[in-house]
Amino acid sequence: MSHHRYPICPTSGKLRYGELKDIKLVMRQADSDRSRARLNKVTCSRREIRSYECSDCHGWHLTSKPIRLVPAPKPTARIPGPAALAIRRMVAATGLTVSTAA
Repeated sequence: MSHHRYPICPTSGKLRYGELKDIKLVMRQADSDRSRARLNKVTCSRREIRSYECSDCHGWHLTSKPIRLVPAPKPTARIPGPAALAIRRMVAATGLTVSTAA
């Protein structure tokens, strides 16, 4: 039996917090521990900086990793290839109209 108040996530092995209010309490305690360690000029093992919702256990976990910001993809214009250009030239030579499918 675990001695933790909260169960362990079977996928990540981290403590599983059921609600955001629990995360807030733990983060406040971690901040307090780090502040106390700074005042006493000792090292602190508490590194948690944020929380995230687990997609496997649907609970909340703490992590020391910062948020990764993924840059938005650059919009690219559709440039027709050589085959498309050849077809357009042939159609223009015959006098037919070109329709594009969406």
